[in-house]
Amino acid sequence: MMLGVLLRIEWLKAVKRRSFWVAVGAFAVFIAIPAVERIRNVHKNPNLSYALPESWPDILGAAAGLGPFFVGVLMILLVAPEFTWRTARQNVIDGLSKERFYVGKVMLLAGLISFFIAIAMLVGVGGTLFSPSEGGPGILRPTDLSYLGSLALSLLLVGSAGLMLSVLIRSSGLALGALFLYLIVEEAVGRLISQAGGGLRRSAEYLPSNILDQLGNDLAHYPEVLADVNSRRMERGLEPREFLDVEVLAIAALVYSALFLGLAFLSMCKRDL
Repeated sequence: MMLGVLLRIEWLKAVKRRSFWVAVGAFAVFIAIPAVERIRNVHKNPNLSYALPESWPDILGAAAGLGPFFVGVLMILLVAPEFTWRTARQNVIDGLSKERFYVGKVMLLAGLISFFIAIAMLVGVGGTLFSPSEGGPGILRPTDLSYLGSLALSLLLVGSAGLMLSVLIRSSGLALGALFLYLIVEEAVGRLISQAGGGLRRSAEYLPSNILDQLGNDLAHYPEVLADVNSRRMERGLEPREFLDVEVLAIAALVYSALFLGLAFLSMCKRDL
């Protein structure tokens, strides 16, 4: 009963914010552009294909590109202002505990993840209906499910980071600045670690942004495609591409997400609103 009330509260708050609809609209356009381009190419070249299940890597890959950052930024824009506008404080005064307030934000994150995945699938799958290509047997292969799950983890990873920054910093502008500054700093640190070589270089693969990149790369989920890419790379004298196991990537993403959500929860409980 209480979860339903919290879900309704968060939904009403979200749909009343202009930033929510701007982010959703921008994401839908971002997903639709490559889908339209693939449909046009298929009509021009009958040797190309845009059908299920073969096109899942393209559909999910488009969402994995900027989708996580849409969710992370949107979490900041929806949560951080509640502290500057004092609505978080007012909710607690009205009888909502800090714990329930926080649970509502976690439910908001889960809702955004589901909503953005649904948009990506609706646009991508809908696009295949306008394609003359004929697909293979089945609709979803095990590798497609792996990529779909990894997309959800990517959205969770950045979204939980956005929630953590919102609760810790409590200012949307500063939280957004901290998020983008971290990405820049981590990239620089990752390069330095990679140049060190040895086990230290290997550890750079477990940095959050690298986990995010590998989760969103279709080559990590489709071994036959990776083998074909590496075969062509070796013919040109290039090193083969390597990725961590999908199970390892999933565990790392869950650990980071749990850490971000845990820090946000501790801050919410210990600090005054």
